[in-house]
Amino acid sequence: MKKIIMSVLILLNCFLITTFVLGCNPLREGKILITDMAGDEVYIDENPKKVAAVSPSTGDLMIAFGMGEYLDGTYYSVLDNSWAKEIYPTSIELFGYDYDTSVETFIVRDVDLIFIPEPTTARNLRKHGLNALCIRQFAETGYDEYVFTFSNIVKQIWPVETSEIVDYWQNDFLTAVREVKKVLDDHEVDIRTLYYICGDKDRGLGYTDLGKSMLEYVFDILKIDFICDRFETNRPSVEAVAKEDPDLVVIGGIYQRSLFERIHKENVWKDLRAVNENNVYTIPLSFVSWEQTSAESSLFIYDIANKLYPNLFDFDIGELTKQTLNKYFNYKINDQNLNYMLQGLDKNGQWLI
Repeated sequence: MKKIIMSVLILLNCFLITTFVLGCNPLREGKILITDMAGDEVYIDENPKKVAAVSPSTGDLMIAFGMGEYLDGTYYSVLDNSWAKEIYPTSIELFGYDYDTSVETFIVRDVDLIFIPEPTTARNLRKHGLNALCIRQFAETGYDEYVFTFSNIVKQIWPVETSEIVDYWQNDFLTAVREVKKVLDDHEVDIRTLYYICGDKDRGLGYTDLGKSMLEYVFDILKIDFICDRFETNRPSVEAVAKEDPDLVVIGGIYQRSLFERIHKENVWKDLRAVNENNVYTIPLSFVSWEQTSAESSLFIYDIANKLYPNLFDFDIGELTKQTLNKYFNYKINDQNLNYMLQGLDKNGQWLI
């Protein structure tokens, strides 16, 4: 009799514990639990089919992973790049979002999911009943552990459609990292300082990246001292940059050609060590700028390694670019267009903007 009573008590205890756990962690049918880049745990609807990819390179990766048909729109400046329309013609139909797009706009457009860089904005959108995740190009603790966060989220949301291609992309990236790192680890190299100019918007030569980002992560692998993390703002003065007097300057984005011209002409800027020693380089872009977390991230590593260490690296960037665009965008680029793309020009050989 005592054994029966004990068994009943044990079963009752298990039932109460299970009920308590389920009460604290309710199962949500038709939902997926995602941890975004702000560390927020968010339940979103399964199988979203209309996505606002406001975070700049999320649209690039969604297309690369075969989810382009689910895109409603992307960040507006991505669509200012003529290569985006050339590589993925359907992008002409995409809506151009901004970081401060209103809640009403998302509701009217009836989107299922929003990727947006600002955590407070994502939380506000969720308060209004919208599925929103924070996806950004930097992380408070450094980007090392976040390089694959977005690609893994895509795989979690659409596992059947994307698992294989996401694995391919992650392997491409890791291969590039390993190849470059091995060579640099085998050689003693001088540590040089580098200043990055962000040319995604027309904000001049004093517009940069503050670090803890994909950029700093890659330059750390390349044994380059990324000085931008020393500034208090992403709009440093020319005096602040001149004080650091970097050995190298790298320019990205659709305004890169005009910025390249300006840095060789404008007072103070033209006197930087990097300018005087012809160590100013541009970063190619295709659907988006290569230095973003994008389908082209491995190309960025190979290309910048070639430019910063010409005596150590000689990757065939042209062939690698052809392979990447074909694999992820089903786009076959001819040699003339490829040459223009690698120079930061449009397909007619003109400045992108």
